[in-house]
Amino acid sequence: MIGLVVLLAGCQETTDEVGVRSKDAGFATERTYAAPAVTAKAPAENPINALKREGIEPEKILIPAIGVEADALHLGTTENGEMDVPDTIEDVSWFEPGYKPGENGRAVIAGHVDGINGPAIFWDLTELEAGDEIIVEGNGEKLVFRVYAMESVELELADVQSVFGYRSSPELVLITCSGDYDQERGTREERLIVYTELVEE
Repeated sequence: MIGLVVLLAGCQETTDEVGVRSKDAGFATERTYAAPAVTAKAPAENPINALKREGIEPEKILIPAIGVEADALHLGTTENGEMDVPDTIEDVSWFEPGYKPGENGRAVIAGHVDGINGPAIFWDLTELEAGDEIIVEGNGEKLVFRVYAMESVELELADVQSVFGYRSSPELVLITCSGDYDQERGTREERLIVYTELVEE
């Protein structure tokens, strides 16, 4: 499976304001359903899989609560096995080898929190609250996800299997850098992870 460095190895360096903003980030709310975690796609005979959904290939993401509107690139992993990230601070990237938004499982979209010259597309991700909506557009469709939890996790403690893993209902996970900048690693010490669930029509 993907190593821990997959969780955005390309964060940029600026001041420690990111560390301050993400210091106390985190919440969890009651869910509308129970989604057991497993580390692989369930077998075809599992009744849960009868609700299989196709999902969409994301082209754009909108987060009205923090004024985000960005094109979604389709990226995979680098030669080092790390999760590839956008070259610019204005775009986000969907982890194409993983689940599609709307498909049972956790689709992952990543974006930078800052760049050399200042804030990036996910600068205000820590401002999201439970119930805020994430809109994903693609394939002529629009899906709406609702935020239910947020956490800022040290790289060594990040549960990659959980973040990228299967769920019996569609979820979308947003990832960006958080914590203080680590000069030796060339990235920030933590990753901010926002968990959302699909709003059923």
